Amino acid sequence: MKLTMSEKYMFCNQMAMILESGFSLNQGVTMVYEEMDDKNIKGVLQEVAKYLDEQVSFSEAINLTKAFDDYMVNLVKVGETSGNLDDVMQSLSEYYARIDDITNKLKQALTYPIILIIMMVVVVGIIVFKVLPIFKDVLNGLGSDLSSYANSFMEFGQIFSLICFAVLLVLVIVIIAGYLYQRITHVNVLSSVVQKSFLTRKLSRALNKAQITYALSLFISSGYDLQEAMKFVPKLVDDKQLRANLEKCNEDLINGDSFVEVIKKYQIYQGMQLNMIQVGFKTGQVDIIMKQLSNSFQEEVSRAIDQFLNIIEPTIVTLLSLVVGIVLMSVMLPLISIMSSL
Repeated sequence: MKLTMSEKYMFCNQMAMILESGFSLNQGVTMVYEEMDDKNIKGVLQEVAKYLDEQVSFSEAINLTKAFDDYMVNLVKVGETSGNLDDVMQSLSEYYARIDDITNKLKQALTYPIILIIMMVVVVGIIVFKVLPIFKDVLNGLGSDLSSYANSFMEFGQIFSLICFAVLLVLVIVIIAGYLYQRITHVNVLSSVVQKSFLTRKLSRALNKAQITYALSLFISSGYDLQEAMKFVPKLVDDKQLRANLEKCNEDLINGDSFVEVIKKYQIYQGMQLNMIQVGFKTGQVDIIMKQLSNSFQEEVSRAIDQFLNIIEPTIVTLLSLVVGIVLMSVMLPLISIMSSL
């Protein structure tokens, strides 16, 4: 069973602290297992301990559990070879903490509009099935005939509110179905929606670039060659176009093109970002530059989420006010018409 980003963060963070304290891997895994409350992580730690007892390496042990991605397995392997496994585990904990934070921000950006839509369904539903019938009975009880204009307006209000309710209800059903489909099939529906929506496309690009940039900085700082590091990067992104471009980058790197040439050719990085990477190569500080760029992308994610919420919140509130206003007008105008004729 795959661990979530937050669970991977907890695992890596605990292992980093244990290793920095000078304990052996076997002792560390046992100690973390005894202190851990999360059932999923405890199960994985139990498997890791079993494989370590069989004299396999730590990287092989975590690979055999199938709970971790290739990215982590390969970095752990590098840490074992270079003797700085504690630093690698600490870097991985920071990486998964970043990704978990970004994911939570994305969920926050989409949860609020969904709550507003559900509220709209409830409000419009109450108007359609409770308020309008009461007003209709009141108008009939007044004993006056409605003018053709007033009658048409009231019928329009009833039909309009019913259509709005049906549309909103279908939207809520689609959202629930998408959530259940994601839970059952483990297909990232949320990511697909974010990539395709014109409102969140910029956010999706920033999310993916923040992830691959920080991943590259970790690989390089751990001693990986850039060409080797790039092989793992396409697996980390959800955006199909970006993944295809990254795979083309790998093909060109194999053919002898330089890293700067291929990322410029396929527009992985542009403008100031590209200039910073070129400076990083000249000064031998590519890993530091990539980490700075990752921080920049993460800030861009936060700004994009704020912009999205600033657009979607007033839009939904305005739509709700418009629907309620039209329905109430369709009721009040006939009522005013009757009262004026009394």
